[in-house]
Amino acid sequence: MAQTSITLRADPIPIVDAEINGRPVRLEVDLRMPDALAMSNEAAQRLRVQRIPFVAVRISIEGGDASIRGRIARPRFEIDGRSSRAFAGVFPAPVTSRADGVIGPGALPHDVVIVELGPEQADARDIVFVLDEPDIWSVHADVGRERLRIGFNLSNQESVIHRTASRLFDASGAISAAGELTQTHLILGLSTLMQPVRTELTVEDLSLGPTLARTNAPLLGATEEDAVVVRGQVDSPPPPALTLGRAALERCSFMRVDRRTRQLTLRCAS
Repeated sequence: MAQTSITLRADPIPIVDAEINGRPVRLEVDLRMPDALAMSNEAAQRLRVQRIPFVAVRISIEGGDASIRGRIARPRFEIDGRSSRAFAGVFPAPVTSRADGVIGPGALPHDVVIVELGPEQADARDIVFVLDEPDIWSVHADVGRERLRIGFNLSNQESVIHRTASRLFDASGAISAAGELTQTHLILGLSTLMQPVRTELTVEDLSLGPTLARTNAPLLGATEEDAVVVRGQVDSPPPPALTLGRAALERCSFMRVDRRTRQLTLRCAS
């Protein structure tokens, strides 16, 4: 069977035109999302999306207290004449200001998904990663001396170092504070504490660009002479992770995922 493909232009973010229950809908493609959709109650009502009785969902940020509750649906949707079904979370608040809802790239009914990021570069090279799951755009790479789970976010310029990785890099001196700790929006209307940092860390020679570190307390850094550092033990801390923002991909022309081979390819300037 021939492969099916779709090409999306991230200008500034990828949007797909689709139909849900025969009604037109615009969906923001969020590369951090799994193979699912998210929409507001208002959008679900307009699209006549029926919730599954007695089934609810709770979304929270890893390691955070804030959460949002919603209902589960499984609407039929069509993109480019191809129909599919994916679970959808229906929430009481807007999930995006750019479209009618949000869809994860793994929910798109295509074998190959290409996201155009910018013009082709003269000295481009292909950076190839292996996906653990074909429908979840998350890979692994060595960053500094750590093995990190890497995600991608085209809606924000900043890269985000998540809490476990922030602790590791703060202790080693690989990151240092560059601003105040503040509550910052992350995804689906949820916020978490983050602090701007300076760093020379790279992923496959791609600099991180402006970077935020998720942390509950201000970073101290490994070279603070007068600092007294107290560390608590967490039974099962989440694996260290990093989300690359749009600025980190400024030298890249496209991102391509082949679900059959489980490969994610970034074409970027050297």
